[in-house]
Formats: sequence, C-alpha cells, structure tokens
Amino acid sequence: MKKKIFLQLFLLLTIVIITTFVFKLYFSNKNNEVNILKLDINNPNLINSDLITNVEYISEGNNGSRYKINSKFAELNPEKENLIFMKEVTAVIDLKNSTPIKIYSKKAEYNKLTSDTKFYIDVLATYDQHSITSDTLELLLAKNLISIKENIFYKNLNTSLQADRVEVDIITKNSKIFMNNKSDKIEVINKFNGNN
Repeated sequence: MKKKIFLQLFLLLTIVIITTFVFKLYFSNKNNEVNILKLDINNPNLINSDLITNVEYISEGNNGSRYKINSKFAELNPEKENLIFMKEVTAVIDLKNSTPIKIYSKKAEYNKLTSDTKFYIDVLATYDQHSITSDTLELLLAKNLISIKENIFYKNLNTSLQADRVEVDIITKNSKIFMNNKSDKIEVINKFNGNN
C-alpha cells in the first residue's frame, strides 16, 4: 500500500513540475518583445511569401571591408530562394581606412548568396561630402562596383551634375559618368564663391 501512495505522489509531483515548466516556457513572456505586423490579406503579392520585420544582414570581405544592410520589412519568396525583397532600406559599406558609403532607398532586392543588392525608388547614396540621388543603384560586391542609373543627380560642396549612368569603383572611388544617348551632354554646374 505504501508503494502505491509513493508512486501516486511521485506521478503527481512529476505532472506539477512538467506543467510549471511548460507554462513558463510557452506562456510567460514578460521579458520578450513581440513585433506585430498587420498584413493586408487581399494583397496578391503576399501569396506564397513570408514577411519579417527589422532585418539585418552583415557580410565581411577578406580585405577588412564590411557591408551591412537593414530594412524595416522583408519578404521571402520560395520561388526566388536567394532573393530577399526589402522595404525602407539602409545600407553601409565600411572600407578599411575610408569613410563609409551609406545608401538609403524605399525598396531593395538583396541576394543572400552574393550580397549583391539592387536598390530602387528614392535612392540616396552618400560618401563624405558627396551625395547622389537616383531611381536605381546596384551594388555588385564581387566586382567592387556601384552602378547608378536613371535620373541621377550628384552634388558636393561646389559641384552638381545630372547624368544617365554612373559607375563607381568601391575600392579606388574612381567614377565613370555616362549619358545613354551619346549626343546628349552631361550637365555640370560648378559653384565657386557663390558664382555659377
């Protein structure tokens, strides 16, 4: 009879311990922050996709360079496994012994394998006293190249220019400026002492 009572008490105590553990593990979230994202279930772009908030990716190169990209919202699509579609994007390229290059845009497509990124819609790139706005900016890390296209407006302290396409070598900071139509001219305005 004593064995039966001990066995019942042991089973009861085990059930209480397991129940307490499960409750604390799954239902107690005093220290956990929860991000809530409201979705429009009628949006056809959300079919077969996963949305996440506050995304950050970091990649580091052999030469001491570092690339970090953040977005408030990101969408994963199983049909394009390597691409992440981002919204409200900020990126920083930190190069050894150099001022960081900062890039902002409303949207971007980030490749998880190569870290190559296509920024689009209200793109702004800044470096030191230089700023470039455009419709599209492609960051090609394997080639150490930034390709900027469509409605480009460049500005620094004394110069502003408009062009169709700019390519920048990330390492050397050398730039090539192009117009799509060879007969069109690149518009450059120099300001010295307040004069054009």
